[in-house]
Amino acid sequence: MIHQKLSFPLPLPWINTVYECETVGPINYLVGPNGSGKSRFAETLKSHLNGSRLLGTDRLRGMNKNEGMGFIGEHFDSGIRKNQFNHLKEAGSNFGFGLDTFVILEERPDIRISIEATLSSLFDREVILEWDSGNLLPKAILRSRGTTYRLDRDECHGIKELLVLLTHLYNDQHPYLIIDEPELNLHPQYQAFFLQEARKLAGLHSSGTRKKILFLITHSPFIIDIKNIDDLSSIISFDLKHTKPKRLGDSKELDLNRIQSLIPRVNIHHKQLFFSDNPIFVEGVLDAQIVEGIQEARNVSVAAAGSCIIDSGGSEEVNKYLELCNGFGKSAYFFFDLDSLFAGNLRRCISSDPEISGFLLKLGLGSDFKKYCGELDRRLTDAIYAIERCDDENMGDLKEFLFNQIFNKIDSQKNWGKARVAVLVKMARSPNEFVAATSEKLVQDIQGRLNQIINALSNVNVYVLKDGALEHYLPEYDGDIFVLNQDAKVAAVNRELKALASLEKNCLAARYGNLFECIRQFPAKPEVDTEHTIGRYLAKYIHDIQGLLLDHPDWTENEVNNFFSRSSSGLGKLFQTVNVTREDNVEFTAEIHIKAIDKTRICKISSRTNAGIREFSMDAVD
Repeated sequence: MIHQKLSFPLPLPWINTVYECETVGPINYLVGPNGSGKSRFAETLKSHLNGSRLLGTDRLRGMNKNEGMGFIGEHFDSGIRKNQFNHLKEAGSNFGFGLDTFVILEERPDIRISIEATLSSLFDREVILEWDSGNLLPKAILRSRGTTYRLDRDECHGIKELLVLLTHLYNDQHPYLIIDEPELNLHPQYQAFFLQEARKLAGLHSSGTRKKILFLITHSPFIIDIKNIDDLSSIISFDLKHTKPKRLGDSKELDLNRIQSLIPRVNIHHKQLFFSDNPIFVEGVLDAQIVEGIQEARNVSVAAAGSCIIDSGGSEEVNKYLELCNGFGKSAYFFFDLDSLFAGNLRRCISSDPEISGFLLKLGLGSDFKKYCGELDRRLTDAIYAIERCDDENMGDLKEFLFNQIFNKIDSQKNWGKARVAVLVKMARSPNEFVAATSEKLVQDIQGRLNQIINALSNVNVYVLKDGALEHYLPEYDGDIFVLNQDAKVAAVNRELKALASLEKNCLAARYGNLFECIRQFPAKPEVDTEHTIGRYLAKYIHDIQGLLLDHPDWTENEVNNFFSRSSSGLGKLFQTVNVTREDNVEFTAEIHIKAIDKTRICKISSRTNAGIREFSMDAVD
């Protein structure tokens, strides 16, 4: 990690905010959802870093046919004139354009050698810079065919992007390089190649070297290259609320050593968390499939809400992602089986959260979450001893599991956790029998404490299935309720997904109970509804028809449709008027065929229809 300090006031939409960062990595990643202000941050960053160079998202401007730079007034079809070199350098420095790439390659043969060697190795291209009547002509030769063409005008966007990125990466004139969306037009493999080159040259700038500090503004998980805790600490996270950008190093409570164990397992899928303010973490891929299936059956979209579902590989891993998201200030959602309360570090992870403490205080239950959970443990232990003493045959399966499969092994905390979960699973399935085997007071105490814990956790977007594991909520699951079997879960999930394809939306709550209620809390948006938008255009169309038929008493549907077919409004492509019937010069009725949606719709109107308040309906036709 390179130790430097950044301190500068942020632009709008941040209000009176100074960004301070004690450490800047050799490669820094600026991440977050669209609209979170990363590009504006980068522009301000450039103005506060002496000798920095910015490559903006418009860096290929001027490199396409019939496209110029505007302020120069040239399309460069005849090449780049020598007297334009300084203008192009200024455009690159001031606006982030990349057309000065060819100027650099002409003036710096050392850089050109690196570029030519790279393009030759990767793409079988040879770069040629020719002069013709005072104009520089960048050309390329496709060696396999011997074809020569203009490099700036006729080459594909991906190769031009890599050419621009590498040229400025290899250029030793700037100690800082800021690149907005380096992934643009690049195949994922070449995004990875660019990162390899960037790692070679990332570092503190010194004379005679190409070393530079990089800031990469990205939406691509392929660009974020995390190999160690320093890389993770070099991520600067932005959010849609435009709070101060955050780094892991800003959090004093975060245990980086625990987070470090995640790094070898963070893959492209997991990196989605950096691009969403509210990612959803589940324990495994089967859980993710069920969550997605139920959301689709609800006709809602997680992606439309700017969220994503990430399977993390077990409750202990989810706990670490919880810490990671807390470090970045993300309002992430977490979905756990019941055993997470009794195994792993969930209690420790969230015990210091002020919302948890506040919730318990409001209920008069103290503010120590771990202590309150410990009291639940003790009540469950009492229940286990009560089950051991009872002779109720209804408790036979539970007694078999507890005393023949759990407690005949080494007595460990892990075994006690499994035993307590089993008690809660049985209690949820057979509450009356459990009361008979123990006592009503004990069962009410356990259920009350568990509900308070579940509610407290939901206040911080942590959702725990209070009746057991995901399998326990699937009607298609036919495995053992205490010793969960992965094969049985896979089979149940597959059958359940098929059932979901034909299940009515209003049946979901009854079928899945608390599982459905948890999933319903996750970020999601309804499917795009075109009805309201069509209605807005239809209201204008009706209003226009009423005016036309009033002004032209002799018009029929033919004249109305001809008018709209010529109109610049384009409404004639959406609607067609039929069956115009007049009662006199003022009163009329008509039908409108709506062509903007797949199924045929008809809207019946009259001269008295109040389009302004949407006094009409769009009725389906059989």
